[in-house]
Amino acid sequence: MRGLLLATGLLAGMGAALPAAAASFYLFPVQELEGMSPEARQARSLLDPKVMRRLFDGTDGQAAQAALLKRFVGQLHAVYPDSLVHAKQVADNRIGSGYRFVNDSSLQCRATPSFAVTDTYAVVLGVTRASLYEVERGENVEVLVPVTLSLQFVRPSLAKVVYTMSETVYTPFRFSRAEYASGAMDATIRAEVLKNVEAQVDSLVAVARAGFDPKALDVKIADRDGKFLVAERGVEAGFVKGEQVEARARDGKASIFDVLYADSGYAVLRAAMGGASPGDTLQFTFEGTGDDSRKPRLMPVAGAADAASNAVADMFGRAIGFKASFQLSPVDVHFAQTRQLITRSANCVDWGKLPSMSEASGVRTDPPDFFLRFTPVSTPSVRLSGAGGTKTEERFHTLVSAQVVDRFGKVVFSELGDDDYSIERVRGSGLHLDQAREVALKNATARLAQNFLANVRFTPRELRIAKVDGERLWVEGMDGVPGQRPSFAVLHPLSAKANGNPALLDLDVSGGSTAPLGEGALVGLSYSATNPALPKPQRGDIVRIFDQQLPGVTPVVDCQEPVYVGQNNQAEAVYAAPLVRHVLYRSRKHAGHVGDPAFYDEANGLLKAGMFSLALQAPAIALCVQPGYVIREDAAQCEGEACRATVTLGLMARFKNGSEVAKTVTTGLRTEFSGMPAASRAAFYGYRELGNGLSMQSDLLKKLDN
Repeated sequence: MRGLLLATGLLAGMGAALPAAAASFYLFPVQELEGMSPEARQARSLLDPKVMRRLFDGTDGQAAQAALLKRFVGQLHAVYPDSLVHAKQVADNRIGSGYRFVNDSSLQCRATPSFAVTDTYAVVLGVTRASLYEVERGENVEVLVPVTLSLQFVRPSLAKVVYTMSETVYTPFRFSRAEYASGAMDATIRAEVLKNVEAQVDSLVAVARAGFDPKALDVKIADRDGKFLVAERGVEAGFVKGEQVEARARDGKASIFDVLYADSGYAVLRAAMGGASPGDTLQFTFEGTGDDSRKPRLMPVAGAADAASNAVADMFGRAIGFKASFQLSPVDVHFAQTRQLITRSANCVDWGKLPSMSEASGVRTDPPDFFLRFTPVSTPSVRLSGAGGTKTEERFHTLVSAQVVDRFGKVVFSELGDDDYSIERVRGSGLHLDQAREVALKNATARLAQNFLANVRFTPRELRIAKVDGERLWVEGMDGVPGQRPSFAVLHPLSAKANGNPALLDLDVSGGSTAPLGEGALVGLSYSATNPALPKPQRGDIVRIFDQQLPGVTPVVDCQEPVYVGQNNQAEAVYAAPLVRHVLYRSRKHAGHVGDPAFYDEANGLLKAGMFSLALQAPAIALCVQPGYVIREDAAQCEGEACRATVTLGLMARFKNGSEVAKTVTTGLRTEFSGMPAASRAAFYGYRELGNGLSMQSDLLKKLDN
């Protein structure tokens, strides 16, 4: 049974102006499945060892891997008939002329024709998830096997993933408990799952062909200011701040440039290898359009072992695209393994000449401006029987909350998305609960993304630096009222022009560790300059402030203790904490900060993996807030299995200084329920009260702000 289609990719770039031969690109499939090695399996928490052994180990498993790779290469060749080459045909430089695909792993290096690594993309097929769900029903067992395949197009000369997509397929089974326990059905499971996985390969390649089509574009170097070059095209062409791009001059010489800033109509570049002069026209190859450097960059943070948060981050990124007032900068924590697969496969290349593919290729000095934290939760499921018991309904509710967090742990924005899901079954036949939960998670994440697009709007203000004093920038336009520490960037106007105006250079400056100060009409912002290769901030530079600063708010942080549960509670409500925190983060009288140590550990792990020169620290704030709830059954009456009850949901925010509760803010709602089954009243309350909790948000916010 085919399941969710989870696909993502970069849009195709701009049209080419140089001859077709110069604009050619070549693809070499890595003929090794990513995720198969012991190291890869250990690093990927979503690869169930039992499933991996059943599918891919032993003689039959090795044969299955070989069959998948053969199909993968065949499908790629069918849709890219003039671009596919073997990894052994990739070399340091072009050898010979013409095009020919030699699918032979015993091919000798430097055979004719071979293709320059700078003109190639590696295509990597991998297994990122293989799960197993088992549900016993009487003498039978229902088994569900979700498998996710990923497809990555990697520019090896830049160590850059330029296009990625994934698809999850679900294969259901029903066996007797005895035959399943004996292992007699393992061959059946492998055969059926792999049949579906083969169809996944076809689907992934077909979608990739529609989305991945690199284009070459001529771009003129318009001007320069010292070592900084200004190109006459910007984000509309595909330039992205923080990335490296390759270019070829008309004489064939190749160069690599760091993109220091990209705006509409221009980009600021610095040569990392080679160079250019004003008036030169270079040919760049872009896989897709870029994103505006004026937008702040957000890094999604999800723990490696947190399957749900990783799924939310993946789906959220696809739903957001380029439409938001921010841009996402995720980190692939497994790229080191991908790099090893590529270099091992294309072993005719002297990879030592490409520093980007070495194990340590330097430190990035352009860390993200903000971080995204996701919290997905789900209620218990409740079964409701129909007439005669032949038709049943199973219901549950999924909630996903997300926060934009600055480098100091302060929450700048918070949003929610939810999905109330119903599984209808006839004579026991219908969607598996685990598959339904993933569908609901996808739906809730889609609503979360819609809410982000509608409500999360960064409207940066641009202020001028009046003076620089030690580690502090003094800016005009804040009326001398400091407020909280803002998130900001510093832009230096170059002498080089873009469209008649000074081009701007981002100085990679971040906020410092001390609070702002007021001095007359000026506000002093502490700062740290992370890139010694760039100029220091100076008078006349622009400070672009991303988030609104409200003076007089009370800083608070999440308490590091369990959720408070009131007396006579009848049901579990894992959604109470994210609901209460969401309201607190939206309060105009409080500056809510994330206190969870796991968030900082995960964020710093991603920053380290991305080689960013930044580490986050949890804020030292004395006043913390502990979420709390109670679901109390005030009255109940049952006739047989059918019950009716009066139930009160209470939500609370307990402000604490150490162990002392300074104040408690509460809201409550009483509801009449009927028709719930007697045996699962607690689960019914836990399910239904999430909807009530969502409706109580405005009242709790009003009380927090009074």
